[in-house]
Amino acid sequence: MYRSFKPVWFILWVIFSTSAFAVDKSEVKEKWYTPFDLYLNAQEVYDMKSADMDGVLLLDVRNRPEIQYIGMANLVDANIPIYFQQKDFEWKVKKDGVHGSFRKTKNKNFAAAVDNVIKAKGLTRESPIIIMCTSGSRAPYAVRALHKAGFKKVYTSIEGFEGVKAKEGPNKGKRVVNGWKNRSLPWSYKLPTAKMYFNFDPELINKERK
Repeated sequence: MYRSFKPVWFILWVIFSTSAFAVDKSEVKEKWYTPFDLYLNAQEVYDMKSADMDGVLLLDVRNRPEIQYIGMANLVDANIPIYFQQKDFEWKVKKDGVHGSFRKTKNKNFAAAVDNVIKAKGLTRESPIIIMCTSGSRAPYAVRALHKAGFKKVYTSIEGFEGVKAKEGPNKGKRVVNGWKNRSLPWSYKLPTAKMYFNFDPELINKERK
């Protein structure tokens, strides 16, 4: 009896385990809301992915210089940038007229590249996907793009890889609050070749097929 019960329990656990991981929507900034309303903190991302390594897809959507110089979570399945750094490094001044940042361009092949990842992993558009960026601000754009493309269950990592900026104290303005790194979850500067974007870039794949 015990042997026959265990597989049934395990199957039910796999089916319903992802519903146990979720940040309440009230804890999320309104501008970060997505059509899925599925939000995770960094620890929940780690727990959910660890609970089903092959069935849950974890994507890092930061641009390539970011993962090169800042590092990447060990459990990430692939780096699929939602934006690319512009080659001409055009500067965009912020509203304060003093500070700014280099402009980025949207990855027009984002959803198609994610399709290539799920095919490589033997998953489907119904499989749970978690989107991680630097701090949680870019991930909603990626999640909305996947919703528009027809994906069914996409979570937002609301703390990101580096965490949230401190609002006060000696580290005010620095990303020292929560996040994958600040929670001491496993990460590395070593980037696995198999997880890099060129493996899933639709344009490169199409060129290779010709």
